[in-house]
Amino acid sequence: MHEYLERIMHQSITERPYDSVGKLPLGCRNAFELTILGIQKQEILLATPIDTMNLTELRKMRIQLERYTGYRCVFYLKKANWYSVPKMVEEGIPFIWEDHQIYLPFLGVLLQKNEQRTPKRCSVISFLTQKLLLKALYENWQNVSAVQAAEKLEVSRMSITRCFDEIEALGMPFLKVSGRSRRFFALNDKKSMWEEMRPFLRNPVIREFRPERKPDADMVLSGISALEEYSMLGEDNYVTYAVGKDQVAALGLKSIREVPVNEEPVCIVQEVGYLLPFKKGKAVDPLSLTLILSDEELEDPRVESCMNEMLEELVW
Repeated sequence: MHEYLERIMHQSITERPYDSVGKLPLGCRNAFELTILGIQKQEILLATPIDTMNLTELRKMRIQLERYTGYRCVFYLKKANWYSVPKMVEEGIPFIWEDHQIYLPFLGVLLQKNEQRTPKRCSVISFLTQKLLLKALYENWQNVSAVQAAEKLEVSRMSITRCFDEIEALGMPFLKVSGRSRRFFALNDKKSMWEEMRPFLRNPVIREFRPERKPDADMVLSGISALEEYSMLGEDNYVTYAVGKDQVAALGLKSIREVPVNEEPVCIVQEVGYLLPFKKGKAVDPLSLTLILSDEELEDPRVESCMNEMLEELVW
C-alpha cells in the first residue's frame, strides 16, 4: 500500500501505526487497521476496513474516527462498487480504492485508473472562480453544469472547467460529481455558504490610482463610496471607483499624473480583478465590497454597522 501510494502520487510518504487505539469506541477498534500517513506535511489517519462495509457504515465510522483521533480520516478500500464510490466523491469522503481511484479533496487530488486527473493546487484563488462563487451565491445556483455556468458568466466552457477544478481542489462542498459530469449546487443558507467560501477569497483590488483629475467616464462605486450607496452612511471626502483591467488603458489612468499619498485626492480609482453587476449596477457587489474594505475602515463602528445592515437587507 505504501509503495503503491508513492508510485501513484509521485511523492515521498511516511507511515507509522496508530498507537492510541484504546481511546476509540469498541466498534472502531475492531473494525479497522489504522495507520498514520504523512503526505505533503500533513498527517492523516488511514483506516482499512477488516470486513466489507457499506456506505452508511463508512459515513458513521468516519465521524467517530475523526472525533476520537483528531486526524482527518481516509478510507483504504480493497473492495468497493461503482455506486458507493461516486457518492463518496459527491459527499467529500476521502478514500483510496486500491488499484482504481484516489480521492483526497483536502490535497486537491483525484486520480482514476486509465484517467488520471489532478486538479491544480490553488495557493491563490483565481478572480474568475471568485466571481463564479459569488454569482452562484447571489443567484442560488442549483444543478448548474459547466456549460450553463459558462453562459451565465459569458466565458468559455474551458474557463469554467478550470474554475470547477479550483473549487474541487480547495475542498469546497459545492460540486456534485456523477461519472464525468460535475454540477454546482449552492447552499440554501447564503450566510453558511459565505462562511464556507470566505477563507479562500481575496481582495479583488489589484492596484489603486490617485489621479489629479477624475477620468471622463462612468465608473461603478467602490470602497466607502459603495457602502454609502447601499446604506445611510454619510459622504466621504472623496469618491472611490472601481474599474476592470480593460478599462485602465481605455481611461488612460497610467498616463494621468497622480496626487501624492500625503495629499487628499480628487478621487481614487481601484483596478479590480472582476466586476460583478449587482442590482442597479452603480456599485461593486456587497460581498466583494466586504473584501475590499480595509481593517482600519471596518474598525469604525458606523462602517461595521452599515455593512452588517447592507448584508442583511441585500444578501442574506
